[in-house]
Amino acid sequence: MGKKILLVSLTKDYLRADKPHKPKGTIFLRFPSLALANIAALTPDNYEIKVIDEQIMPVDYNVECNLVAITVNTSVSKRAYEIADNFKKKGIKVVMGGFHCSFMPEESLKHADSIVVGDAEDSWPKLIKDFENGNLKRKYISDQTKSLEIKTPKLEIFRGMGYINTNFVETTRGCSHNCKFCSTSPFYDHKHRKRPIEEVIKDIKNVKSFPKKFIFFVDDNIVCDRNYAKKLFRALIPLKIFWISQATADIGEDEELVRLAAKSGCFGVFLGFDSISKSSLNEVNKKHNKVAKYKNIVEMLHKHGIGIEAGFVFGFDNDSKEVFRETFEFLNETKIESFLAMYLTPIPGTKIYDEFKKQNRLLESDFSKYDFRHVVIKPKNMTPKELYEGVSWISKEFNSKKLMHRRIFWKFKQFLKNPSTRGLLGVVGNLAINLAFRNRIKNLSKDRTFPETFRNI
Repeated sequence: MGKKILLVSLTKDYLRADKPHKPKGTIFLRFPSLALANIAALTPDNYEIKVIDEQIMPVDYNVECNLVAITVNTSVSKRAYEIADNFKKKGIKVVMGGFHCSFMPEESLKHADSIVVGDAEDSWPKLIKDFENGNLKRKYISDQTKSLEIKTPKLEIFRGMGYINTNFVETTRGCSHNCKFCSTSPFYDHKHRKRPIEEVIKDIKNVKSFPKKFIFFVDDNIVCDRNYAKKLFRALIPLKIFWISQATADIGEDEELVRLAAKSGCFGVFLGFDSISKSSLNEVNKKHNKVAKYKNIVEMLHKHGIGIEAGFVFGFDNDSKEVFRETFEFLNETKIESFLAMYLTPIPGTKIYDEFKKQNRLLESDFSKYDFRHVVIKPKNMTPKELYEGVSWISKEFNSKKLMHRRIFWKFKQFLKNPSTRGLLGVVGNLAINLAFRNRIKNLSKDRTFPETFRNI
């Protein structure tokens, strides 16, 4: 048998495919793991690579392979251990990496032959050499103080797998902010590393998925370094691409930055507003988010034709039941296009996890519930039931047919005022994400993540 590596991407049980070629979940929310494409690029050409994504196909334990590599976050760690144990019983070596393995190495090593702590670029080539020599070490720790050197990812490993688009590009990694509830900052040692812009351009030109002009920048915070972001956006303008990404809300405090983002093809961003409460933001060290400027920030992005998916977290110690109504009023008043409500979830490795554990305020030891859609904490100013009911209420109300139609109609009117391909993508994207979120609520009501009555919204 030749050298074969199986790369495995996991998902939650309700999104897990039961049969090959029968993907689960809404296609607009189904994304490949760029981490696997990066690992494939780091792997010598004499290896054959096979990918299993549980959204697309079930795990085949009879697949021929010499090595299994699994990327693990906290909510799928239990599933990762189950899969690893099954492959190990067959005598196949298993390595694991990702956030959970980095934060919980001893737990992970009970199930893996080896783990990678930190990102893979520094460790994977060493791991492969040791594997070939029969000398696999238990732990590989990456040096994340080095400059960010990333090979062009092998996105072709996802060809024919059922994703709507695989044009994923990375420009930076990490975030220099130190929010207490965020796992990104400790994973990357509180650093924000940037790639040479010419390498980013090379990766953009390398994408193959239709439409080739659509790019998803997977950065945790694409505007963390504003000077770098402005240089990047200027370099993107001649490419005439269209793109979406993630950013902190303070992007809207710099009109030059927003103007350049729009000119370079940005038509939508996910913004981590996280809370409508200044005291809640201060509580978790997110002081760069200024609630008093939220409305101006939204207006600034809308002025330049950039749509917003707003992320809010509920359950902070300063949150009371009023936070749901206040947030709902803000979303409606500002005409934010889409909205994701999440429960405060203390992920291992974060400061807030250590605090909640010390205070005996964690309701769950089962990490499969740590997926931002289950209540796993005891809030301070409301009961767990009130937190559940509040998140359910705001999710249902925002995604009602009436308000969804109103948002889409408003977005279409904005497009008619200033027609453009970028604007049309904004309209189509807004429609797709709203329908996807409504469908997600219906699916999650089946396992009572939302009330069962929500199946009929």
